[in-house]
Amino acid sequence: MVKVMSLPWGVKEFIEPDQAEDFTSYVTGLAGTTLPLPSGNEADIVKADVKEKKGKFLLIMRYQLSKLV
Repeated sequence: MVKVMSLPWGVKEFIEPDQAEDFTSYVTGLAGTTLPLPSGNEADIVKADVKEKKGKFLLIMRYQLSKLV
């Protein structure tokens, strides 16, 4: 397997307050896993969490591409 080191990228998306608890339990379990992407590439999930600030909820996910096709 070829491991391509790249800079960590991130995703920031606002989510609805009533979905925050479900998203939190799901995404925190993704940290440390590798997800296959539709392109055939793979992404190592570095960190995933939901943060609340001033009544708004933000899904934060940092990933690093580990396999490029």
